[in-house]
Amino acid sequence: MPDGQQNRGPALGETLVTWMVDNRPALDERMKEEGSKALIQEFMAAEGGQGLPSPEQRLDRARQASARAWLRHMSAAIQANWAPVAASFSADMDKWLVGGEERLEALRLDEEARAEQRGLAADPNDDHREVELRALGRLYAEGIGSTCSPGGDDGPAFARRVTEWQAEHLLRNRELVDDAVARTTPEGLSGSEVAAPLWERAPEAARAREAALLWARVQFLTEAVADSLMAAGPPRLDTADA
Repeated sequence: MPDGQQNRGPALGETLVTWMVDNRPALDERMKEEGSKALIQEFMAAEGGQGLPSPEQRLDRARQASARAWLRHMSAAIQANWAPVAASFSADMDKWLVGGEERLEALRLDEEARAEQRGLAADPNDDHREVELRALGRLYAEGIGSTCSPGGDDGPAFARRVTEWQAEHLLRNRELVDDAVARTTPEGLSGSEVAAPLWERAPEAARAREAALLWARVQFLTEAVADSLMAAGPPRLDTADA
């Protein structure tokens, strides 16, 4: 990849997003894999005496599985389109996500506290979705820093770089979310009218809304990661191996 292109974050962001859309069959396979893992976890929890999950818990697990599949897909996109990254990057990031449950829980608690400071949304599902995806996004960014040290950034440093970019581009986030809502609002209803009751009134529309909102968050994270990679620079092998 030419040096001039590597120094333009938006160009990499567009490339990653396009690759992720164009390689949908690979995403579908990752969705199946993560869905199977979620079912196994549900079975093991039931066998352990925890009982069957509630509809809300099932939705939460499905959201987590889909988000993890998208993040794995993003790793593959980065490996395919960012020349400086190691050939093992995608596999290393898969391992990072699998082994990051304890860290993820700490990030969830932090994001819950931040959500309370920002003020709760009208729909509790929106708050829960936001907390979960923000926490997963931070875990993912820490994984990039820990596995390949862009520009010498370690995990927390690269995650800060990503979250700072996101804080500076809130209008872009709102644009993506508003577009997702507009595209999945049933005809004749406004966005506010289909917030919490949508799962009861129009399950198919609710599933489409959930998928669209997830893609909006993933696209925003992809753009943030791309800009942050370009700002940080190529991996520092001496730091990554330390």
